[in-house]
Amino acid sequence: MNTFFELVRASIGKSETLEHVPASLAEWDQLQEVTGRHNLLAFTFPFIDRLHDEIDIPLGVYSRWAMMAEKVSSRSKFQQESCEKLYKNFADNGFRTCILKGRAAAALYPHPELRQGGDIDIWVEGDRHTVVDFLRSKFEVHKIVYHHCDVKMIKGMGVEVHFTPSWMNSFSSNRRLQQWFASQAGEQFSNFDGELGFSVPTLAFDAVYMLIHIYRHVLDEGIGLRQLLDYYYVLEHLDSAARAKVLGDIRYLKLEKFAAAVMYVLEEVFLLDESLMLCAPDESEGAFLLSEIMASGNFGKYDIRNAHSSSEGLIGHGKRKVSRGLRYLRYYPSEVLAMPLFMCWQYFWRRKNGFLYKGR
Repeated sequence: MNTFFELVRASIGKSETLEHVPASLAEWDQLQEVTGRHNLLAFTFPFIDRLHDEIDIPLGVYSRWAMMAEKVSSRSKFQQESCEKLYKNFADNGFRTCILKGRAAAALYPHPELRQGGDIDIWVEGDRHTVVDFLRSKFEVHKIVYHHCDVKMIKGMGVEVHFTPSWMNSFSSNRRLQQWFASQAGEQFSNFDGELGFSVPTLAFDAVYMLIHIYRHVLDEGIGLRQLLDYYYVLEHLDSAARAKVLGDIRYLKLEKFAAAVMYVLEEVFLLDESLMLCAPDESEGAFLLSEIMASGNFGKYDIRNAHSSSEGLIGHGKRKVSRGLRYLRYYPSEVLAMPLFMCWQYFWRRKNGFLYKGR
């Protein structure tokens, strides 16, 4: 039995204790390291804190766990305040917005403040040039790509302003996806959450969008279990009527095969009940996906196969991404084969639209 999986299951309430408690400092350090790789130290701390009352956890290990929980809790408060400011700033300038993932996903957790988030992703209504012109008139705008741009809007907090929530490399798949986003946009921008203080996606939208988000990161750089935990909580809260609609949308987007792999991971790691699944799990596809998740860690930061020089140029970056993508050719052929085409198209698209240049 994998002790890390046991810890995750205990932390979501699927068990009361660990069947295999680490017996040495080295084992505790190893458990803490792998938990940290998946950004789950803060999330698992309430269980570790309870366990600390029952068994002797090395002081250094326990202290690091507690400090990370405190750090994440403080960061979550700052992120919440930042989301409210961003929402108001855009609204005051005539833009409807929706905060993707982040605080909306955290609201589904038993301890929202302990979900370890990253940058703020905000979906802004309007065409790219209108949004970019507004941002450049007030803020420092960095890299602009097809689906979002990096903007320095809040000190100490990264902000990604999305023109669209995501994309596909395959042009036909992307056309279908963008049509789906367009059909959903109005409901998402108007789904204001009074407790959070900004608009957030509906659960039905997130059940599709988060699956796409996981898919994109698996192909592009890697993904950790924190993102799968987000998805677990979405499915835990999704009602049966919405579940049927979500499956229809996933089939329309031709993602049922990947969804079946994700269902396997959710069953294997989080013990997701069969009644909450979107479709039957696929063991072959899912086992491969789980092995990639465990090798990658949070957004592929711990995957030695992603190693590259800090001075890597545009061509080198492209070669590395395509080389990495070839590992998935058997599983996701249309996206892998379209990757170099999309990368070339995006470069010239950015150049044509003046999006290659940084600053105001």
